[in-house]
Amino acid sequence: MAKVLWNTHIDSNYYLIKVDQVDDVKPGQFYMLRAWDKYPILSRPISIYDADEEGLTFFYEVRGEGTQRIRDLEPGDELTCYGPYGNSFNAEGVDAVTLVGGSVGAAPFYYLAKVLRRNNPKCRIEFYLGERETQSLETAFSDLDVNLHVKKGGLITEDLTYDTKLLYTCGPDPMMRAVTLAALDAGCDVMISLDNRMGCGVGACLSCTCTTKSGNKRACVEGPVFEGGDVYGK
Repeated sequence: MAKVLWNTHIDSNYYLIKVDQVDDVKPGQFYMLRAWDKYPILSRPISIYDADEEGLTFFYEVRGEGTQRIRDLEPGDELTCYGPYGNSFNAEGVDAVTLVGGSVGAAPFYYLAKVLRRNNPKCRIEFYLGERETQSLETAFSDLDVNLHVKKGGLITEDLTYDTKLLYTCGPDPMMRAVTLAALDAGCDVMISLDNRMGCGVGACLSCTCTTKSGNKRACVEGPVFEGGDVYGK
């Protein structure tokens, strides 16, 4: 059981919460969060936004009763964090990469960018953030040492360049599909992180099953990070 250190409003229904749980985590992994006893039945899968010697930080969107309860937590309250679960983005041996995040789907790229920079201080990181015209989610990423490009409304593929030849993307399915197909056409290697509904986080309920070229896979165990061509490829 972790204790809440702070819980901060970012923009509209988006928040950052930090707890005092310290784990060895990798960028792209997630936790199942629970701030209640019996109801709602299911815990909520939330990606790791940041991790340091003080604890874990999660970037979340309030969508229903579970995330409403997390939103209402105050410093000192308890939050159960099961995890870390899932695989991760490769952050070793990377010289140049383009990160493409849509709305709260960009959450894993904060910690990923920090690890990429730590592993290779000269790594070129182009970070594209897509959001609605009225949103200002870039405030949650403004202190990163990256080239940050913010797209408010419209298609983020209109702004993308593909010269890094390695692209990671996470966000709404239509955005990831469009980004993946364009990047593959440009000769890039593409990794995606699926934001599927999850019930258990450990591969038992199969609710997050997705179709890939090599058969059905569980996003919580074999993913959430997959090769883009395996999921969206022609």
